[in-house]
Amino acid sequence: MNYKIAIISPTEASDVLADTIFDGLLTLRKTFPELSFYIPKEHNYITPLHLSDHELSTEDFVRYAESADLIFLMFSKRFTNFALAEKINRWNKTIYIDGSELGKNRRYDSTIQKMVLDGTFDGNGRINTEMVEKCILYFRREKPYIKSIIPLPFGIESRYQQEYSKDIKKDIDFFCVFGQDEYPQMRKHARDLVKDFCAKNNFTCHTEVTEGFNFDAGKKSGRNEFYRLLARSKVGISIGGGGYDTSRFWEILGNNCVLLTENIDIYTPDSNALRYDRIHQFTNIYDLDYQLKKLGAFLKDEYSQDNMGGEYDVIVKKHSSVSRVMMILEEARVKKLII
Repeated sequence: MNYKIAIISPTEASDVLADTIFDGLLTLRKTFPELSFYIPKEHNYITPLHLSDHELSTEDFVRYAESADLIFLMFSKRFTNFALAEKINRWNKTIYIDGSELGKNRRYDSTIQKMVLDGTFDGNGRINTEMVEKCILYFRREKPYIKSIIPLPFGIESRYQQEYSKDIKKDIDFFCVFGQDEYPQMRKHARDLVKDFCAKNNFTCHTEVTEGFNFDAGKKSGRNEFYRLLARSKVGISIGGGGYDTSRFWEILGNNCVLLTENIDIYTPDSNALRYDRIHQFTNIYDLDYQLKKLGAFLKDEYSQDNMGGEYDVIVKKHSSVSRVMMILEEARVKKLII
């Protein structure tokens, strides 16, 4: 796998989907050291990952991109470097990786959803119709997947599993921690409901993390404790924020937890990609209360940590950051961009 991949990273910014792809590439290189990828050093891309060995000056990066097998153009709100992609001008090798989201409560707004579909929406999370036309492939984190757009949600990054091992004792029943709970309000209500449910039914739970935990990219404050607690948890609760997809979803699965999540709207409606016994879904806060009671009974009467391994191994294989990169490469093979 001796591909050369030039990655036009966001400038002075971060993006979770970009980090997922970077993590997958870094992991792949442990098996295939001949695989190479570089980003422009001057972009100062913000990430907790170690990418310093994969940076070139912009001048050297352009030369590298001119002979690269593939070019990944990474989205990040106002910081996507379309100008550099134009300068390189190899659109027949350029793959757009769109990690955008509608933000705030817009994903619940049917008017905005309709505008996204008909191409009249001009805010965050819109489909970039110019990139649809110019790029040889277009991957997107969020629905809708119209025209030739291919679904590419977040995945299980290696750092999500930094505190997990199969021998760790699962002694926390419920884990319900979010980065922000302003959007949507269901997050705050869910956290309060979980705290109340656990207190009334003698379950252990964590709904906050100490040590000044900070979800901002590149900041490690409290992350170790977050993953230590999640690794010890039996059930994790996930609710999307400004997008349908969220890191919490994949962090929970990556730590071998039962996942209690709002109705999954990540892939297409007919997809079987996330049909697993450990995933339980709820529609609203009342349904969440019902599902908590069901899972409470399951934890008391049926849960066995020893029985969690087989499905976990399948999930990690199919939804790791490596699997996301491999999916991009496979689609590139279909397009005969690489062999």
